[in-house]
Amino acid sequence: MKSGSRELRLVCLLLAAAVASACATIERQPTLTLEQHTLRIPLKVGANGSVSLAEQPPLTGRMNLTPILEAEGFQVSPKTVTTVQVMMYYGRFYIVADGFHSLWEITPRPGTSTASYRRIPIDLDTAESVLKGSRLSRYGSSRSSCLRLDRKNATPLFIDSRGEVSSVCP
Repeated sequence: MKSGSRELRLVCLLLAAAVASACATIERQPTLTLEQHTLRIPLKVGANGSVSLAEQPPLTGRMNLTPILEAEGFQVSPKTVTTVQVMMYYGRFYIVADGFHSLWEITPRPGTSTASYRRIPIDLDTAESVLKGSRLSRYGSSRSSCLRLDRKNATPLFIDSRGEVSSVCP
């Protein structure tokens, strides 16, 4: 009989705990909207073809842009000063500069100190053989945003989250 009363007490305790937990109010943590997928930085290219993302946190690191600069026909030397614009968008970096023929996408390889890169050809007006007045920015709503490339005397181009170029932001 003692065994039966223990089981009954245990069942009553479990029921009481269940009722108490059901009556308790659930405290919700405050939330806010956060969009962190773009960052635009104008950077000076050093004599060795590298740009410094920052000297101190929160953003530190380096990218060697020499292959991109050479592909664009830029000379990398201590005497030349080149400024590029870098924008982080959905985990990839986009690089552009006045005088470039293309926009460049750099995709970091997780767990390594390397990144792949690719040229994104830009249709240039026949009068303009290189980009002028180029500026990168985020464009669109929080549900559908794009990377926007503005150029002097040209319509803007848009790059979606997959890295595809379009004349409109979907």
